[in-house]
Amino acid sequence: MPICLQAYLNESNDLSLLDELLAFNDSEEQLTVKQHIELALDWLLYCRDPRGLSYINQGDWCDPMNMVGHKGLGVSTWLTLATAYAIKVWQQICEVYQLALDNKYVKAIADLNNAVNQHCWDGAWYSLGITDDNVSFGIASDTEGRIFLNPKSWSMLSGAANTEKQKLLITAVEQQLDTPFGVMMLAPSYTKMREYVGRISQKFPGSAENGSVYNHGAIFYAFSLFQIGEGEKAFQVMRKMLPDDDYLQRGQLANFIPNYYRGAYHQHPSRAGRSSQLFNTGTVSWFYRCVVEGIAGLQGENSELIIRPQLPEKWHSLKAEKQFSGATFSVKINKSKNAKQQTIRLDGVELAGDRIKNIVAGKHYQVKITLAAAKPSSKLTIVMGVSGCGKSSIAKALVEEFGGHFFEADDFHSDSAKLSMSKGIALTDAQRDPWISAMCAKLAAEFEQGNDCMLAYSKP
Repeated sequence: MPICLQAYLNESNDLSLLDELLAFNDSEEQLTVKQHIELALDWLLYCRDPRGLSYINQGDWCDPMNMVGHKGLGVSTWLTLATAYAIKVWQQICEVYQLALDNKYVKAIADLNNAVNQHCWDGAWYSLGITDDNVSFGIASDTEGRIFLNPKSWSMLSGAANTEKQKLLITAVEQQLDTPFGVMMLAPSYTKMREYVGRISQKFPGSAENGSVYNHGAIFYAFSLFQIGEGEKAFQVMRKMLPDDDYLQRGQLANFIPNYYRGAYHQHPSRAGRSSQLFNTGTVSWFYRCVVEGIAGLQGENSELIIRPQLPEKWHSLKAEKQFSGATFSVKINKSKNAKQQTIRLDGVELAGDRIKNIVAGKHYQVKITLAAAKPSSKLTIVMGVSGCGKSSIAKALVEEFGGHFFEADDFHSDSAKLSMSKGIALTDAQRDPWISAMCAKLAAEFEQGNDCMLAYSKP
């Protein structure tokens, strides 16, 4: 509720909504919207285990995760983080509008985030939760369901992930969940029933919640990237939701965002990317916020318009028109190689900060924003050598020293191709072409994310 309320208040400044009286579903007693929100937050804080983690019961945002807590003991990393984020947003609302806020909520944010970092951090990413039998899952030692997207996104939103952890999380997502068709919800997909997880593991690998490119979850990730200033990476996540260059593979025109695209990219590559053709998704409202508040950087707050655009690297300009606080804003954003930082001119006058204040209803404002030009493009370095010469070790050492992502060219071969090579049998074009396509697709996806790549390639 605080998330929806903040979005509404930012645009409307209709603070009177908080004083509206509402009855309960099972009672005629009436309380204000503000009181209802704090009761809801109190309930979320009450439903935690002794470690301070939120009980999952019959599932969290992921409905078919229904057996993790059926005994009443299992907990959800995501729900704990979402609770922290909801309270964090409520705190922001109260601070902006100078509303009374019990200090217990401020303390709760830190307690929730600390609990997640203490019990759910697995070294390079967060687990998805802990079962009734005290087994962590969504961790590096799992052969299936090893990594889940949602905790990565919401840990950045809640503040649980510091800068160091954010870098690790983004790397984990890009290396294990990112595909040419978008970011998968989990990987590897479950291939058989896991009773401690639930019916998600009964779904076909790569479909629905079992490792698809589930766009609602993916847009959470994009939104979280915008919040930490990773606008280019966020844009690439969004761009893959509405493609115009591989619609034949997806089986859908770029005229709506479906519930999901098939995932399990490394397990079932021939099916990957196919559209579900389902439109029952909450993706679009978050996508819209990412466009307006993230890319264009236009966000209201207490009758003031904040301007913090994050244009994609390859975009040189943007025009937008926004209605806000009864006024019209015609916005032009341009990049300049000579600019070192953002500058804003309102009706020809340069602003000292990034907020437009004292807005007059009925007025038409002209806003011109200048941004620094984009950073240099990504680089691909290929380390070649015969088998056993140490090329992979050298490539990994270079990545460790200078950054980037490491890939072994042979890893993109199919199992049949690897078997042929192990027997010294030359590959056919039918075996070689999918290898080249898979390798090029992965590298293209990395470049779209703005990553440098190091490829170890065997020389005959």
